[in-house]
Order: sequence, then structure tokens, then C-alpha cells
Amino acid sequence: MTAVLLACAAQVVYIVAFVVFKTATRAMSPLTGRRPLAVMTQALSSGRWLLGLLLLVTGFAMGDIALLSLPLAAALPAYGFGLILVLLVGHLSFGERFAGREWLGMLLTVAAMASAAASVAVKTAPRFAVNLPTREDALAAPDALPWWTLAAVVVPSLAIPLWMFTVRDRAREGRHARRLTGIAYGVGAGVLLGTAEVFGLGTALTLADGRLDVHLTPHPYLFLLAGVFGLTLLSIGLQRCRLSLFVTVLTLTAKLHLLLSATLIFGEPWPQDRPLFMLRVGAVALAMLAVLTFPKHERRRTRPTPTPPHRYRYTPPMPTAPSWAPAPRSQHTGVL
Repeated sequence: MTAVLLACAAQVVYIVAFVVFKTATRAMSPLTGRRPLAVMTQALSSGRWLLGLLLLVTGFAMGDIALLSLPLAAALPAYGFGLILVLLVGHLSFGERFAGREWLGMLLTVAAMASAAASVAVKTAPRFAVNLPTREDALAAPDALPWWTLAAVVVPSLAIPLWMFTVRDRAREGRHARRLTGIAYGVGAGVLLGTAEVFGLGTALTLADGRLDVHLTPHPYLFLLAGVFGLTLLSIGLQRCRLSLFVTVLTLTAKLHLLLSATLIFGEPWPQDRPLFMLRVGAVALAMLAVLTFPKHERRRTRPTPTPPHRYRYTPPMPTAPSWAPAPRSQHTGVL
């Protein structure tokens, strides 16, 4: 129960960090992914952004400590609790609203997290008390990581954001161009921050096992590398996009990437029972479907066409002849 509460508290810290990041980036000049060094220069010179970074690292640490004794799938309801907070904060603080496909994507997100949580094999005590699995039957720090395992985790985390920016979510200019919702930013930042969570968890597992040679493992270095790139996309996305939609896509992508990568690297157990295994597979499929469901463009706002004001032109009155003036002669002087 302590691990569940810690995971929920970590989500609250995450939300506060995202709000601080968004308020900090709104005061910056326009950020672009083509100049990442300029993005980090502006970010590091902002005290509010550094405060958000401190909060985010604190949330990472709290989440990793919770996952030392709690399986990843069992922690997903806490992440769903964080999404509810995102919707409330986005509506109350920034006036954001969901509509249509966005609500459908949110429902699919909640269904994916609920399905993954339901797939966790729990042990039921005689008095119907549920005991969540411990770290001994969930995660373990590997002694060495083969190169193909690192490539399978790191290469997609770099290739997916690059593909999203160059192909999938390229902004179009023109009279009829529509503003993007930032799905590419959410997916790219989510994959990178999910990679950072994976190797941050590896660092925590190594230290929890009493090993002091963590600096000889690739975990802390890959954590920093993925974290720096993820923070760059995070800052750009929060400056350009709505908080609620961006953070929803980011959280969904990060946790999905964390679940799959932890299975590959740390041996995160999947259910052996066929129905529970299908629930876990269905959760992954629902998560991917949710990302595809969210709209790519912002909806158009129909504004009434203003009626141009009437312009009155002053027309002076025609001069009239006085009553004593002779009648005007006819213009025709000849006789027909």
C-alpha cells in the first residue's frame, strides 16, 4: 500500500512540474527542435524552468522507489489518477476543453491502463486481502546488458521522434493551414522520457541490490542522454500545445515504452494464465489505438463574420432658385 501511495504522490509531483514548465516556456521566445542548444540555453537561464526540472527529477525518484516493490502494471492506476488531475488543471488554469475524438482517445487510454492493471496476477489471502507481488517476482537488475538489448530500446527512442518530426507531424503553411495538436511532440517526448525512466529504474535497482559500481553500467549515462533530449521536446511541446492533450499522449507513450522496455531489459513478468496474458496484450493494443485516435489538428473555431459599418457620405442639398427669379429659358432656340 505504501508503494501505491508513493506512486500516486509521484504523479502529483509530475503534474505540478508540467504546470511549472508550461508557465516557464510561455515567457520564452519561440522554441524549435531545429535548434536544441538554443532551447536548452533559454531553459537553463529560467529559474522557473529549473524549479520544474527539480520537481520532475523528484517525481522520477519517487516513481522508481515505488517500482522497487510494485510491478509496473499494478502502478498504472496511479498514472490514470494523474491524467484526471491533468484534465482538471488544464481546464481550471488554462481554459482547455476536450471534444469528440479527444474524449474517445482519453477513454481508450483509461481502458488500456485498467486492462494492464487487471492483468496483474495477485495472491488472494483467506480473508480476501490482496497482496501485490514484490520486487523478487517482478524486477531484477541485470549484471550485464547485451548490445542488441540496448539497441532495441535506445534506437527506437531516437528514431521515433525523428520520424515524427520529419514525416508524420510536419507543420504546413498556407492560408488554410491548421494548428497542430502536438501529437508528435507528445509521442517523441514520451518515448524519450520513458527511456529515461527505464534506465533510471535500472540505476535504482542496481543500488538497491547493494552494488556500488553503478557508474560502470550504462544506466546513468543513458538516463541523462534520453532525459536531456526528452526535456527539449517537453519544453517545445508545452509551449506550443495544450497541457491536457500533450501530457496525456506523453504519459501514455512513456508508460507503454517503460512497460515493454522493462520486459526486455529487466524481465518484467507477464501473466502465464491465458486470459490475463490477453488482457496485457489488449492493454498494449488499446494504448496504441488511443494515440492514433487523438486528432492531429486543432479544431477550427467558427467566428461570426463581422458586419462592416455603414459609411454615410454627406450629400449637400441641391440649390433652389428664389421665388422672384425668372423661369429658365428652354435650351432649344430653333423652331422645329
